[in-house]
Amino acid sequence: MSASTWRVLTGPAFDTEAEASCGTSVAEAREALGYWRARHSRLPWYRRAARAEALEMAARWQGRLVQAELERWRVPFLTRTALAVLSWWGAYRGRPLRGVAKAAVLATRVSATARMIALAAAAVAVAALAVTMLVAVLLIQAV
Repeated sequence: MSASTWRVLTGPAFDTEAEASCGTSVAEAREALGYWRARHSRLPWYRRAARAEALEMAARWQGRLVQAELERWRVPFLTRTALAVLSWWGAYRGRPLRGVAKAAVLATRVSATARMIALAAAAVAVAALAVTMLVAVLLIQAV
């Protein structure tokens, strides 16, 4: 296993309170994301502009949180892909998967082996998604 892979698996590069190179600390991004999500859920349905603003700000802070977390765990090369998927997926679309994501995060904190397995599973998932998209594009072009 290469040294760069071990560097990813050893642990976070800095604490959650420290500011990442993107200019946001993980703790600040979590707090802001929680605020905007709570604001969105508190606002009545007829305040559409305020709800739209809260949803937009929640999406922005979720992107900043993902970027800060990836930089914290020394995988900044995934930032562009993760942000593209996040913007396509939406701020609230993935909420049912939160339990699965929490279990995955807890598993990766257990050991280096669990992190390696999670990294391999993520790579397989991204490859499967890419192949599916490629097949879809080829089918559309064939028609």
